[in-house]
Amino acid sequence: MEADRDRWDERWRAACAEPNRAVPTAPDIVDAHPELIEQLPTTGSALDLACGIGAQSLWMAKRGLTVRSLDISPVAVNLTARSAAEHGLAVNAAVWDTDEGLPNDLRDLAMILCQRYRASDLYLDFLQRLQPGGVLILTVLSAVGNNGVAGPFHARPGELGDTYRSAAAAGMIDVLVDEERNGQATIVVRYTRS
Repeated sequence: MEADRDRWDERWRAACAEPNRAVPTAPDIVDAHPELIEQLPTTGSALDLACGIGAQSLWMAKRGLTVRSLDISPVAVNLTARSAAEHGLAVNAAVWDTDEGLPNDLRDLAMILCQRYRASDLYLDFLQRLQPGGVLILTVLSAVGNNGVAGPFHARPGELGDTYRSAAAAGMIDVLVDEERNGQATIVVRYTRS
């Protein structure tokens, strides 16, 4: 955990020097699929896991969601909180190590956003944390488009689709987007029942 925290702290310290640290920014998949925007919640509680400097946290808060942002890096959490204050948005940012799973109080979420962080042990837990109608947007680095070679932080080809296939077949989720290319894989699902 400490090695991960130190590595990310160093990365986010470099971001401190940038004049516009974070602005509300939609996930890339929403820009690529504008039809998604109408299917995403605008009320309720949301989680931004591995929030970094909080650009997507700010975007969710601006949409009307009550956002909890978690990251292993205290530097990232401080940047998220500072950016939220600068934009007049309420975001609850905290340091959290996902080796501990997710906080127990994160339940009945309208939206979970996890961008470019592969936590395969949490993939199915994400569904249990959503309220009916809640949406998960999950993007990970992928071996697809990366010469087919998966490093320790890259998903194997088809990992996200394979993980959520049985939930979709059981009618627990609707898969809104499932795509994999250019070294990234993204899945967007709506939880349809508890």
